[in-house]
Amino acid sequence: MGLEVSPTAAFTWKSKVPLQCHFFMWLANKNRCWTSDRLATRGLPHQDTCPFCDQHEESIQHLLLSCVFARQVWHELREM
Repeated sequence: MGLEVSPTAAFTWKSKVPLQCHFFMWLANKNRCWTSDRLATRGLPHQDTCPFCDQHEESIQHLLLSCVFARQVWHELREM
């Protein structure tokens, strides 16, 4: 009762990273990170664009996957 099973739960909680990373991955998966798009829906102060690329609206999807800087980080990590 009240348990929500996520398809990414095993990956999120069983990976060998620090606890803070587990928590961040869980928040990102649930779209609960305080990005500009979420702040705007609540009427809170926010900046209009991504602080890294200054081109698109800041959202968790943009910050982790589609921002040019995020793509560069993922590329560098893949090369390690």
